[in-house]
Amino acid sequence: MRRKPSTRRSGLPVVAAPIVALLLAGCGNDGPGKAAPDEPSKGGTAASRAETPAAPDAASPQPPADSVPADPVPDTGSMVDEAFEAARIAALQSALRYVDPALGAPEDIAKADAQCVDLRRDVPQADQVAARRFSTANHRVTEADGKRINTILSNTYCRSTGSGP
Repeated sequence: MRRKPSTRRSGLPVVAAPIVALLLAGCGNDGPGKAAPDEPSKGGTAASRAETPAAPDAASPQPPADSVPADPVPDTGSMVDEAFEAARIAALQSALRYVDPALGAPEDIAKADAQCVDLRRDVPQADQVAARRFSTANHRVTEADGKRINTILSNTYCRSTGSGP
């Protein structure tokens, strides 16, 4: 006998919705009880309002408006560059594995950089050089695979490093 598909909904959305609403309730700066970045909160308990000073007096020193913040924002340009570099290396490893499943190890990235230099210098028999360079004691890369590796490197990887043809 076949079992009827269940039309009952899981209790997870029913339980998760109020929790998510409570977590998100404290995220904004709009409305009563919310503090602006430079202002103390005006909401809270009566005891906390009594402990908070009413307003700073004019005699207290204020930092100049054009001062550098104590915690500068990290340079996002370098983080983006690192992310692109990681993606570029991952793409190269994937392409090398497509040529031969034994390729694509982290040490093959250094071999690819060296091969890019050789491609730029226009070494004779570059396919044979690539086959020897990417071969290991446990695995031999053919000259045909060396040609495929050189094609991948010259069309993608070497162009983005500035060390290619």
